Amino acid sequence: MSVRALSRVGGGSVAIAGVEPSYCRRLLQSLRAGNGSRPISTIAAGDDLPKQIAASMPSVILFDLGSSPDAKGLAIVSALSALAKTIVLAGTDDDGVAVQALKAGAAGFCPRDTPTELLRRAVQLVEAGEIWVGRRVMVRLIEELALRTAAPPAIANGAQLTPRERELVGLVAGGANNKDIARRLAISVKTVKTHLTSIFKKLGLSTRLELAVAIGRSAPSRTKVG
Repeated sequence: MSVRALSRVGGGSVAIAGVEPSYCRRLLQSLRAGNGSRPISTIAAGDDLPKQIAASMPSVILFDLGSSPDAKGLAIVSALSALAKTIVLAGTDDDGVAVQALKAGAAGFCPRDTPTELLRRAVQLVEAGEIWVGRRVMVRLIEELALRTAAPPAIANGAQLTPRERELVGLVAGGANNKDIARRLAISVKTVKTHLTSIFKKLGLSTRLELAVAIGRSAPSRTKVG
């Protein structure tokens, strides 16, 4: 394992790993310039990568899928995302790859050529519990979910939801906004927001997008990587 401490900017540590060591080194160098006091390390990718990540206990992982993402890389994303909040980087602008990364558990997706300052911002927001994706990716994700049945698939802790909350989750899966939901269920927008707050609490989520991703992740994938 190759670990290079960086200066701190506040917040927890960041681990950089990926399929191309040279890119990870360049990323490390670019994040170092003008950085504050956040510790950042590079970890060589390998079969024991999840074990190394677990040992270093980073707050955020930057994982590079490389220029040609494949199913193996996405499997690694799934394993890493179970250990820490993971931002996936890839050398492709294929929105399908980004959507697949989110379904695998990633908290964010950035193209490899993302400016350093924007990448730092992504790390800060993901660490704070947000999801970092581009507008096109978010639209693609919602559109894909809208093609699925309105009945919500099984999700973690879903049994705790009331029948009305399950109905509301189904509408979110179909891409309905709060006003649409209020109209369809004959309730106020304020009541919709109250239901969403209850749903987030029961499912351990924080945002509407996290809910959409959780629903999409629990259903069979229809998007091919390539």
